Amino acid sequence: MAEIWRLFPKDFDTKLKSWEYILIDFRTIEEKEYYWYIEWTHFLYDVYKSEIVSQINSLDKSKKYLIYCFHGNRTQSVLAFMRDNNFEHVYDLIWWIEYWENYGYKLKKD
Repeated sequence: MAEIWRLFPKDFDTKLKSWEYILIDFRTIEEKEYYWYIEWTHFLYDVYKSEIVSQINSLDKSKKYLIYCFHGNRTQSVLAFMRDNNFEHVYDLIWWIEYWENYGYKLKKD
């Protein structure tokens, strides 16, 4: 049975620290540079780029994914797309990256 959920920061962090998940940031490069990012992010996929569908479709559907964006709006669409395309385990960070920091979790800047 597929697991497709939106998680609060504490639950998202618990899954992240299990090291079983691939963490994907669905923001623009400008957002990443300005607002930083969650450490251990594997990929940055810009949903405004034409290659976004092929990037998502190239992912292994049997792997486990954690996804986030700036406000949570883009990842709701991505979450629905991944669910509709037979991904097995996908979890989205509820709200936006600012809440990650407000809950006491660190963001990283290069």
